[in-house]
Amino acid sequence: MDANYTQERMNELQRNQEFAGALGKILSGKSNYKPVIEMRKVEIKCPSCGSILADNMKFCPECGTKIEKPTN
Repeated sequence: MDANYTQERMNELQRNQEFAGALGKILSGKSNYKPVIEMRKVEIKCPSCGSILADNMKFCPECGTKIEKPTN
């Protein structure tokens, strides 16, 4: 699964107040507990040369390798 897709889904879930409330109750046993979902930037690396790429790049600027992003 694409790491950027996963991060986007986590961001959506964190903004959903109903989900956050249900998760908070499950985690703490108390209502009105707001969990904080860790958000971190995922680095995309070129599979050929290992250069760190921006998430919108289609080709590596160092070696020219086409960057395949999983569709899911």
